[in-house]
Amino acid sequence: MRKMMMFNKKFKKYICISVGIVGTSFVGLKALAKYKKGSYIYQNSLKEQNPFEGKKVIFVNDENVKENADGVSGYLEEIGDSDFVPSFYDKYIKRTMDVVLSFGGLVVLSPVFAGVALAIMIEDPGPVFFTQKRVGQNKKYFTLHKFRSMKLSTPHDVPTHQLENPEQYITKIGKFIRAHSLDELPQIWDIFVGNMSVIGPRPALWNQDLLIAERDKYNANDVKPGLTGWAQINGRDELEIEEKARLDGEYVQKESLLFDTKCFIGTISKVGHDDSVVEGGTREMSEKKKWDFTTGKSKEELIGNIGFGEPVEVDRTQVKKVLITGAGSYIGEAFENYTRENYADNFQIDTVDMLDDIWRTKDFSKYDIVYHVAGIAHADVGNVSDDVKQKYYEINTGLTLEVAEKAKKEGVKEFVFMSSMIVYGDSAPFGKKKVVDETTLPVPANFYGNSKFQADVAVREMADEKFKVIVLRPPMIYGKGSKGNYPILAKMARKLPVFPEVINERSMLHIDNLCEFLCQIMLIKLFTLEAVVLIPQNPAWTKTSDMVKKIAEVSGKRIITTKLFTPAIKLCGKIPGKISDLVNKAFGNSTYALAMSQYEGIDYQVVDFEASIERTESNEKKG
Repeated sequence: MRKMMMFNKKFKKYICISVGIVGTSFVGLKALAKYKKGSYIYQNSLKEQNPFEGKKVIFVNDENVKENADGVSGYLEEIGDSDFVPSFYDKYIKRTMDVVLSFGGLVVLSPVFAGVALAIMIEDPGPVFFTQKRVGQNKKYFTLHKFRSMKLSTPHDVPTHQLENPEQYITKIGKFIRAHSLDELPQIWDIFVGNMSVIGPRPALWNQDLLIAERDKYNANDVKPGLTGWAQINGRDELEIEEKARLDGEYVQKESLLFDTKCFIGTISKVGHDDSVVEGGTREMSEKKKWDFTTGKSKEELIGNIGFGEPVEVDRTQVKKVLITGAGSYIGEAFENYTRENYADNFQIDTVDMLDDIWRTKDFSKYDIVYHVAGIAHADVGNVSDDVKQKYYEINTGLTLEVAEKAKKEGVKEFVFMSSMIVYGDSAPFGKKKVVDETTLPVPANFYGNSKFQADVAVREMADEKFKVIVLRPPMIYGKGSKGNYPILAKMARKLPVFPEVINERSMLHIDNLCEFLCQIMLIKLFTLEAVVLIPQNPAWTKTSDMVKKIAEVSGKRIITTKLFTPAIKLCGKIPGKISDLVNKAFGNSTYALAMSQYEGIDYQVVDFEASIERTESNEKKG
């Protein structure tokens, strides 16, 4: 008993001493961090601070400007202030976890720090740490710390991929610590100081203008950069800049405790050995992007001319010969049927199949208009191979351009291309508004949207006085026989006794309104602009629960809507992965400003919401 009491007494003493040492260390490190923070963010050096801090920017291509760290000539241009508002989680909960984890890391990994430092000094005597100016939260510059992995003779502020024969500069220990991400360990101190976070987009070099601009499209510069992140565990240096920025934006959108945990666990599996570290930097620098038509474009060029910019006149006495490129498409067949019933005297329509090479031998010269509808429709983009992604670009971008080039070469006067609202990214998460207007910059959220947007931009560039281009970016299209989300909602309306009453807003377009719109724009006498972007939509926005109720009513079914499910839906919307994606597809917000869809001289909204459901469900009451 006495021995036990003595043991307990000693144990308590050791605990008290340990707590005292840890506590003293924490207070000391916090004091040091506070003292050093100002110098790390260039507080007393105005010349070293970022003039674009807190601003939104775009990249402007300019061959007269010296090539930047991304290997591209150009510069950043301010387009406004950042309106990003950090969440409660990001501002408080995450910062608390960062402090705890970084302090624990500094203590636990101190032997590793010592071992790596010693190895560096033995192989190449000199400073153990390498410091570099990087881009932090809101584009504030800060000093980043790394273990030095390259020789002292290596040029400073130059990315590895821009060095001639970079292998000659990397030390043996440097190659090892890079491959296992150990060179990043000193950034645990940057996290403790408050310039970084454990999870977040990797901090860009201060002169990586293209990456900074691409990230701005997704608000990825508005959060603290991280030691590791979503892009890091999905390819790291192997990723092209555009894809890296998109993944960073995906992280910002899904930022939560669960998603951060997912990134953290994913990083642990990568640290053992990561084949995605490429000494040449990003793959984009070594491989020319075949389907990139947006880099270096101004905001105005990317958005396009929304509307005709003048009143137009529809001439219903005209007869137009139209070639639909894409046989068997829902929209193409619906347009052909609609013209047969409502504009039989105005259109002569042919359709050509694009599945083989026969279309390449077809004579386009006898047509006034080519209406291009061929493409791969939106599918599950969450986890697909590079080969599948390549197929999207080959069809949605490459095929579109080839058809447009053939049409222009053979004297076709007008090219109409079906782009999509998807070029503006995903729906806003449940509870958040999204209203696209004529100043909104398109920012595709995935390769499907990007494959459409690259074609969108490229075909508009081909326009001239003799070859007019009309790009349509419609919202979700629905109607009898349509595919996608509408049939799923319709099935639920006919089967479920109860459905969530959720307040949301979505732009939609009934197929008859689209067909009427197409007929009228193809019969316009004249419009001045060479290329225009048009946004057809229904007269009013739609609420998901209202649509479900109307479908049930028309189908002779009774369904009750209730707000009791709202808390559960809100919670599911926060869970990373497919669950939140499904919630946001059904109950997220995605709208066009209604004024964008009004064009003087065109009156195309022939059916309202209720009539559109009645038309769609008129012969589908079974089941």
